[in-house]
Amino acid sequence: MNKYLIKREIEGASQIPSEKLDEIGQGSESVLIAMRNEGKKIEQDHSYIAGNNIFCVYNAESEDFIKEHSERAGVPANEITLISNILEHNTSND
Repeated sequence: MNKYLIKREIEGASQIPSEKLDEIGQGSESVLIAMRNEGKKIEQDHSYIAGNNIFCVYNAESEDFIKEHSERAGVPANEITLISNILEHNTSND
């Protein structure tokens, strides 16, 4: 599967209460489960909330599956970018 970064522009995203975020996440996950039951390879890795955006990292077989998930879950996918590489930095001196 490929790894994608999805930018979801949502006004006031950083002020959405955690209960509402949990509700949104559960709705998203139910769509992911349904899609996987249809044989589509897609899974959410993690998300970041910053300002008026939610940035999600997904693993999926294709960008089309990301778009389909967004439509079915009722959440925007304003930008979808294929992640070509990951750099991991550990600057701590433990």
